[in-house]
Amino acid sequence: MSVYRSEKEFLHAFKRFNTLSSKKYAWLTGVSEKEHQCAFGHPIEPESLYFKKPLDLEGERKIRVCKSCMDTLVFLAVDSDTHAKSISEQLYKQHNPPV
Repeated sequence: MSVYRSEKEFLHAFKRFNTLSSKKYAWLTGVSEKEHQCAFGHPIEPESLYFKKPLDLEGERKIRVCKSCMDTLVFLAVDSDTHAKSISEQLYKQHNPPV
């Protein structure tokens, strides 16, 4: 069950969460071609949205996380604490200035 009221709200929080990593090692989205295992033990079914984070520059090693776990991870990292939410918002605005 999502802790965010909408996909738009989650995507903004995910972008703020991603500012905590360097761009080389940012979390990416993908659609699975085959079944994978989430880093937290859940199955990632074929043709499902999932999130992956490279662990090396070549992209050979990566962590995969299902949508449900990423939803919880983002909430715990940047939205469950008002200070963390504020800092992640400031970082997001620094990395993505308005055009």
